[in-house]
Amino acid sequence: MAPGDLMYSFGTSGVVMGVSEHAVHDLAGFVDGVADMANGYVPLVSTLNAAKVTDTFAALLGVGHEELSRLALRAPALDARPAMAAYLDGERKPNRPTAQGLLSGITSHTTREQLARAAYEGVVFGLYTGQGHLERSAVPTGGRVIAVGGGARSAAYTQLLADIVGRPVLTADAAEATARGAAVQAAAVATGTPVVTVRAAWAPPTRVAAEPGTFPARAWDDYRATAAVTALDRP
Repeated sequence: MAPGDLMYSFGTSGVVMGVSEHAVHDLAGFVDGVADMANGYVPLVSTLNAAKVTDTFAALLGVGHEELSRLALRAPALDARPAMAAYLDGERKPNRPTAQGLLSGITSHTTREQLARAAYEGVVFGLYTGQGHLERSAVPTGGRVIAVGGGARSAAYTQLLADIVGRPVLTADAAEATARGAAVQAAAVATGTPVVTVRAAWAPPTRVAAEPGTFPARAWDDYRATAAVTALDRP
């Protein structure tokens, strides 16, 4: 990652992370001002609920992950649609350890496709809120958007992310990116080479996984206005 790049990690839990040359201090407590091994910083916002949310909905709908993704992408982005606050098992950011998930906007016309989309949107919009906290903390975010983690293999995650950020979403050609990072550090120590040199040499290529589509520009504001999300804004 270079300054300006954003990394969205869709694992069991989730992370949105940037790169900064300067220490980041967020008195509101959302952004963790993490330092890296190259004399820089990787400020991040983390959530307890990411791919575990879509795992749960796949089980509830009785489908596999690929079918859940297909269902979600078939659901139209209607103004009135189910919305989910995806705090299934408590939450880290915001700090609500006893929170539970909320699903609102269900009617007698709600479809399986809409429920699948709500699950993905709950995760993506939650992390997108984290991007807003990074930007509020003056972290540059105008570069590439890279999706990693097991969820990055899902077309629904990458497409909905591309739609909401309005930019192409890339994935890295590294099956185990975390293991690669650990190996970079070990190689730097073993060879006496600066970690930034090894990191640059071992950086995996990226490819475009999704281009932004026709997602309504007002989608985030509409989503925030739903009862499911605003209920979690109360103290």
